[in-house]
Formats: sequence, C-alpha cells, structure tokens
Amino acid sequence: MSSEAVALTAQDRTVSGKKVKSLRRDGLVPAVVYARGEPSDNIMLDYMSLARAWHKAGKHHVINLSYGKKNRPTLIQHMTLDPVKGTISHVAFHAIKMNEKVETEIPVHLIGNSPAAQLGLIIHQNNESVVVKGLPGEMPDAIELDISSLVEADDNIKAEALVLPKNLELITELNQILVSVIVPRAEVEAVAEEEVAADAVPSDNGGEASKAEA
Repeated sequence: MSSEAVALTAQDRTVSGKKVKSLRRDGLVPAVVYARGEPSDNIMLDYMSLARAWHKAGKHHVINLSYGKKNRPTLIQHMTLDPVKGTISHVAFHAIKMNEKVETEIPVHLIGNSPAAQLGLIIHQNNESVVVKGLPGEMPDAIELDISSLVEADDNIKAEALVLPKNLELITELNQILVSVIVPRAEVEAVAEEEVAADAVPSDNGGEASKAEA
C-alpha cells in the first residue's frame, strides 16, 4: 500500500474554450479542480510533469496539487485523451479531505495459474479495475485476483470473489464478471466447419445433400 502523496505544481488558467489549443501547442494541459461546495478552479499543467504524476498515482492515489495560493489533496477524477495521438488533452481533479472516505477505481491484478490457460484457452480480463470506498491515504496499489479456479470454457470470476483489505468497501456490483475463459476463435471456426461437413452426405446425383434430404 502506498500512502505517500504525489506532488504536482500547476498554474492558474484564464484561457478557455477554443483558445486552449494554444496551451497544448506550448506543452501545457488544461485542467479543472472540482471541490464540493466551492467554485471550480481552472488550471494548467506542464505535460511531462502531469504524465509522471498520472503514472505514479493513477486514479487511486492522492496528488498534492499546488497552484496560486492553494495546496490541496486531490484525486484524478477523469482524464481525456486525444483520440488520434493518445496524448493527454484534459484532466479533471477532485479536491478531497484526507479524513473523509472517497470512491475511486483500483486496478485488479491477476495472479496464480489457470488450468484453462494450460489447455490453450484464453483468459480474458473483462474489467481491469473495480470501484471501492475508503480513506484516500489507505488505497492499495492494486487488488489481486487469483485465477487458479478457471478450469474450462465459460468459467468466470465475479467481483464478489475479491478479497479486500478490511478498510475498503466494494462499490462495484458483486455479480460483475471480472475475468472469463473463452475459446480461441480459430478453434470455434474449426468446430463449426466440422459440424457443417458432418451434416453433409452424398446425394443420388453425386452432389451433397443434408442428412434431412438423404
């Protein structure tokens, strides 16, 4: 568990609307800070500094955000990426209080060996994170999920199987499927071709006819 907050410095922003394109050209990212019961703050951040903070904190670790005369603990609430370049184009921060519980996303890491994988089946992670509730400084880096119970096709593991630290509450629906076993597409197509071939028999005129016509 990582309780050390990431420090990030920003600047107040007066530019808005279509004019923010000029900020991005200068290596800056427009952002907003939301705080319950307070007006939101428009800020801008150095791209590389933001990228490093995002890599360390994700959405589940505290970022101590400094701008103007303010220094406040925050969580990244939403990050918008450029659909073509994949670069960060906008960020929304949520100002928090360290003694109040928050809801946030925690990554789910798969551990263990699945018998299904050893048979050549595909282990598909349907959801890479879950939403939990707890104190900001007590969020783990990730929640581990053992996949050794996945044995055959159509097996799955739901959120209810997660073992959380006692200080966290699971908000994600218990019946949400996190991991499932699927058959490789090539095998599905091969079985389909075999079924079609088995369903066809020679007809009286030397062609093929279905079993229903034979």
